[in-house]
Amino acid sequence: MPTEPVAERTRSAYSALDEAFVQAGLDGHAHFLNWGYEPIAGLADGAVPGLVQPGANEACERLVAELVGPVSLDGLRVADIGCGRGGALDVVLRRFRPLSAIGLDLSADNIAGARRLLSGRRVRLQVADACALPLGEASQDVVLNLESSGAYPDMGAFLQHVRRVLAPGGLFLHGDLWPSELVGPFIETMEEMGFVLESLRDVTRQVCRARDRMPAGLMSRLAGSRGAAEVEDYFAAPGSAMYDCLDRGAIAYLLCRWRRGEDPGGSVDTGPLERRAARIDALLGEARASLAERADWFPFGGPRRGADVNILAFPHAVAGASAFKNWQARFPRDWQVSPVQLPGREGRIAEPPFTSLSAAVEALLPKVRPYRDTPLVLLGWSLGSKIAFELAHRLEQEGVCQPLLVVAGVCPGPHQPLPDLRSFFGEDGMETRLRLLGGTPENILSSGEMLSALQTTMEGDTAMAASYRSEAVIRAPMLALSATGDELVSKEAVESWRPRTAGGFTHRRLEGGHFMARDDAPTVAGVVKEAVAARLRQGSRQAEVA
Repeated sequence: MPTEPVAERTRSAYSALDEAFVQAGLDGHAHFLNWGYEPIAGLADGAVPGLVQPGANEACERLVAELVGPVSLDGLRVADIGCGRGGALDVVLRRFRPLSAIGLDLSADNIAGARRLLSGRRVRLQVADACALPLGEASQDVVLNLESSGAYPDMGAFLQHVRRVLAPGGLFLHGDLWPSELVGPFIETMEEMGFVLESLRDVTRQVCRARDRMPAGLMSRLAGSRGAAEVEDYFAAPGSAMYDCLDRGAIAYLLCRWRRGEDPGGSVDTGPLERRAARIDALLGEARASLAERADWFPFGGPRRGADVNILAFPHAVAGASAFKNWQARFPRDWQVSPVQLPGREGRIAEPPFTSLSAAVEALLPKVRPYRDTPLVLLGWSLGSKIAFELAHRLEQEGVCQPLLVVAGVCPGPHQPLPDLRSFFGEDGMETRLRLLGGTPENILSSGEMLSALQTTMEGDTAMAASYRSEAVIRAPMLALSATGDELVSKEAVESWRPRTAGGFTHRRLEGGHFMARDDAPTVAGVVKEAVAARLRQGSRQAEVA
């Protein structure tokens, strides 16, 4: 049974959340506290038709429907433990005719919200502790427990109560977070307790997809006095430490269906399950530490395992990630465009730039490896093309993954030198060169110290370009782009990429100049989107044939 301080902290947290809903004007609509479920093409769903209504709570209702799956609750005694604000019971009572329905929650604020939602329904709602369930032995046919048990200080006690209150053959429908390394011990402990596993689904990607589609601005409306980071973790908002743990696979979201089996005939060690809360806290701490570094490399959003495709974009020499900052809006919502920020520019201007392209790629590899199972596009512009190519080569060489597509924009092949930007701009000073390149804020152009730092960056990029040569041939297909008005790189120089791929080569000639990725982003992004979509379709066809 939880100590009173633990229980009080949980009640206080829910009370603060209830207050935040009221202040945000959401109290009458916030019937669910779960994170939702969004179907993903190619991944199996478990919900039966008819449980979900279209509307603002559709994703949350869908998660309830996925938990229930093919089980009919008609004529059964159903208890929802950790019922929150009553949303799951509302879904159940709309679709089924259970013999009885009970909702229990530690928070009086949650129970009050559930009573408002379920007014007039045949349901009993009660403030109660999940680790000391006030229900009779064998009194329930089905126990629901969705996204609640993470707050329980004694998971073993809760599960023993679930087994006690379930009738022989009764079902325990459990959906919640589990650190990946504890999934095995969780299953083993449940089986030792006499539960029989009927279904287990990892729906982490579908839950993350639902989080990706959260209404814009919702977190800022709910943050209030509790602080944005705490609220974002509670709701697994994109960019939060919790979302990062889910996306990287450190924490799994499981939907399980257990049937009460034979009595185990002895005590069971539930100790492994008690490490769950502490391990989740530790993983969140690690994620918070790594997110700061990740934001340095991907200031406009990093790659995601749950994306349909990840596009890493590498800008031209001296330029920063902001060269591609508006590109995300030009691609489908479930594609992630991640402009890469190298040291020595924009937010990283104080860091020494790379002078070796190989060193830059070596630093990038750990940032990319965790997303190897998601289709990957490497897009480069001018010098960025050579970084993209070498990164693709290393990923293939190490057996990490084969990129879906490598895009080389206005750049000679890797066996040829890049033109010297200093000669292109003549004897003009650094400020004039940067104005011609574009994209540098006026406060930097007017600062001698900042210009000196960018002089160092240009020298580093020039050294990267001058020292890199490669005759490698990658397996990934390539799209090369040349520009009709490019005074730096000729059509023939761009064509020289052709022998550098064994996966198919396409050369598109566009109307514009060397910096058209910046000056005419819609055109360039449109060509890239078309090429990536074609590759995705081709991959789908190959999968169907296989």
